[in-house]
Amino acid sequence: MLTTALVAAAFVTGIAGTWSPCGLSMIETISGPRRRVRLCCTTFALGALAGGTAIFGTLGAVGSLVGARGPALVAVLGVAAAIADVRGLPIVPQIRRQVPEHWRRVLPLPVATLLYGVLLGLGFTTFVYAVALWALAGIAFVVASAQTGALIGLAFGAGRALPICVLAPLAHLRAGRSVIDAMAQRPIVLSVVRRLAAACLVVVAAAALVGDAGAATNLGLGTDPSASGTTVVWTSPTGGVARDEGTAETRSVPAHAAVGGSLIAWREGETVRVARSADLAVVLELAVPGVTAIAVSDAWLVTRAGNALDARAIADPDNVVRVATAKSPGQLGRPALDGDVVVYHLATPRLSTIVAFDLATAKRRTVRKSKTSLLTNPSLLDGELLYDRQTSRVQLVELGPLVKGASDRAVYRLTAPSVHDAGHERGHSRHTRNVPPRTAKWRLWTTALSGTQAYVTLLPGAGSAAAARVLSLPR
Repeated sequence: MLTTALVAAAFVTGIAGTWSPCGLSMIETISGPRRRVRLCCTTFALGALAGGTAIFGTLGAVGSLVGARGPALVAVLGVAAAIADVRGLPIVPQIRRQVPEHWRRVLPLPVATLLYGVLLGLGFTTFVYAVALWALAGIAFVVASAQTGALIGLAFGAGRALPICVLAPLAHLRAGRSVIDAMAQRPIVLSVVRRLAAACLVVVAAAALVGDAGAATNLGLGTDPSASGTTVVWTSPTGGVARDEGTAETRSVPAHAAVGGSLIAWREGETVRVARSADLAVVLELAVPGVTAIAVSDAWLVTRAGNALDARAIADPDNVVRVATAKSPGQLGRPALDGDVVVYHLATPRLSTIVAFDLATAKRRTVRKSKTSLLTNPSLLDGELLYDRQTSRVQLVELGPLVKGASDRAVYRLTAPSVHDAGHERGHSRHTRNVPPRTAKWRLWTTALSGTQAYVTLLPGAGSAAAARVLSLPR
């Protein structure tokens, strides 16, 4: 929901750019006889898309490198800009730079409009027309995702290009001129667009704070999902299930299976088998005493037995690499693999951590840690980390870059499963500042991550007659 709201806000903010002096001048520059209007509209649109993607994608990438400051700042930026645009406040700081006018005289017009599109798509190289633009820049940085930043930039560039490409071919007609005159002479029109951008930013703020719990899809009974490409696999009460995200078709696979790359692995007692996902042809079989969890990629097999994690290269399974151990009462979580990198959680009485171990370089790093929250069940894909966070009041499925200290956003939210007291003494006033949260009926457990979806297991609370199930959550 957050990404959708950001895309909508960026698109409307881009449309507001039509009211800048550069936006109106682009309509006049492109329109007119013998100016190859359609070609110029196309090159202008391409330039705007490229400029928007470059600026916001870069902001997201830089944010992921330096670490962001969390969803609360996204909400603050969104609400502050929304208030400013609703009230029609002057844009501060303001950039009054114009595009180089001489380009259209010294360059072929399609080339000039391409460059003009890039400049207008960058947003901050010319006149700024809505406070929402500054807010989106800050939010793209705080969200700390190059992918999300690029989507914001594409939407912003599309918003900048669409009105100009629609009006330029009509500017010499009476209807087109009437529309342009209304835009230039009636401030209320821009005010409406700014308020629409403000409404989108309010949705952004709400999505940043509450996550996207309403969009969950129940895939069915089962536990321990894993994903590779568009295939997700989990273990149901009747055996293993594989589901294709594109068609929603399911097929049977062995129970206690995990997928990674082009391979699938499963355990039967103390025997672990690795096979090709396409035809289940076994490529590796070995005995692992006490095995309780597995992860696989095209190059590696990782197993958990007792309180130890071991890795074996698919090409050399006799060489065992010790990934991690834990002393009681510490506990190691289920491993997850992406290429050469394995992630797992380590919970001790004093500290909860998520660790990434590069099997190719034997380098280990702690990517998340907390003394007040329980961090568990990580999964990994293309440098993005998905995991569970539990506090005394809330459970979250969080997604963020695999860098230390990065900002994560909630893609699913539940109250905590712990039982709280009433917050007041018997026979005394019921008024209290510490209103206890409602106890959750479910507990978040194992996760998986694909290119478009996040998956999580819901375990029923103690004494519940319900069965564990797997949820699919849009990223």
